[in-house]
Amino acid sequence: MSAIGIALLEVLLSCFAGSESMKRALHLICGTAMAVLILSSVEGFDYAPYALAISRTDANHIWSAEAASDTAKTLDRRLIETRCRAYILDKAEAYGVSLIDAAVSLSWATDGYWYPTGALLCVPAGQGRNKMIETMLTGDLGIPPEAQEWRETD
Repeated sequence: MSAIGIALLEVLLSCFAGSESMKRALHLICGTAMAVLILSSVEGFDYAPYALAISRTDANHIWSAEAASDTAKTLDRRLIETRCRAYILDKAEAYGVSLIDAAVSLSWATDGYWYPTGALLCVPAGQGRNKMIETMLTGDLGIPPEAQEWRETD
């Protein structure tokens, strides 16, 4: 509230200040008053509970290179799953095949990357497997036909 009061006082007084040098002096005085107000509130601040809260947060969230690597792997996996899903749905649309949804399962390679190992494809009831999509999954994503699960839904 005091900061608002100082700011309002400065605005009012600057309206009545005639010369530019008077306005500069007014800004200097009000700026100094604002700095004193801020510093006085910091002066009485009790840092002990604040430091304790920070130490508890740091103890609960220990960050390491391993934790960062795991987080990066998880984000990479989600990104690849999303892109594979979009790719399959786009290809199905391009082929004129009705595909309700698609999901890809991934595995971690020893070389340090995610690769598709299976697919779940939801098709309208009565449609069954589609040879073009099956061939595309095998050729483009390396998912063999036996790792492709086709589900009919209503």
